[in-house]
Amino acid sequence: MVARPSSVPAVRRFVDDALVGWGRLDLVDDVTLSASELATNATLHSGSTFFEVELSADDAAVRIAVVDRGAIPARTIANRGDVATSVEAVEDESMTGRGLFLVSALASAWGVEDLPGGTRVWAEFVTGTADYTPRAPQVRGAVAPLDDADVRVIELLGCPPDLLLAHDANLADIARELRLFGASHQDEEMVEAAEQVVEIVRLSAVAWNAARLVAKQGILDGRTQVDVAIASADPADLPRKVQVLRRAVGAAEAMMARGLLMTLPAPAPVQEWRDWVEGEMIEQATMDREPVRFSEWLAGRR
Repeated sequence: MVARPSSVPAVRRFVDDALVGWGRLDLVDDVTLSASELATNATLHSGSTFFEVELSADDAAVRIAVVDRGAIPARTIANRGDVATSVEAVEDESMTGRGLFLVSALASAWGVEDLPGGTRVWAEFVTGTADYTPRAPQVRGAVAPLDDADVRVIELLGCPPDLLLAHDANLADIARELRLFGASHQDEEMVEAAEQVVEIVRLSAVAWNAARLVAKQGILDGRTQVDVAIASADPADLPRKVQVLRRAVGAAEAMMARGLLMTLPAPAPVQEWRDWVEGEMIEQATMDREPVRFSEWLAGRR
């Protein structure tokens, strides 16, 4: 997730969907609220370009963690959330302090860890044990953070969420059919094309999952446009990835035209959207160009 306030609703959607899918309905409210506070903390106060959300569960508990690449030591962060002795003390705290104080009351346990590349703030929630008593954090480690200067944020402004999700669905269909065709026809070229699609999708999965969540939330909110921010840890390699994906999709579409695949080519609006996204990703990453809104790009093209 790019460390911006607009990412926080996507974090809530991710956590809510996962807990409902896991059948942990009793913990949805507490975990979702705590996830929002941890994401807000990383966004406003870590100094990091992006953050990652980790969510896991077993029979006994659910654990949420937010990992950033900021340089603030674990002890400093933990001190912000230390248990206040009065309501007035909580009210005097910064927004971060109030957020972490809230996490300390909702979670069964929570803590902060120094990592080689930043900081992890985590919280654990055990079914049936919530008493909302604030708890002191567990603090671990003290290591030097890494520099995230190479991370580039790609902005897709005014992105139609329905086109983003249609693009995702089309890529998934293409990859699945290419694999099946290659396996059944002993066609190494098609197998390779499928693997290229899958590999590019895998390499961009972390950043693109955030974009997908923003798009889904936008549709639920009834919006026709959303602003998507994608963190790229290797911007210099983006042009190669775009070219590889374009070639693989082109090979699949040539097979569709010959009737060899059941998947249909992406509709014209999705094709136009892909052209815009490819241009934005390459030019923002390699030329440091300002982002162009989809509607403006479309008007200029036509």
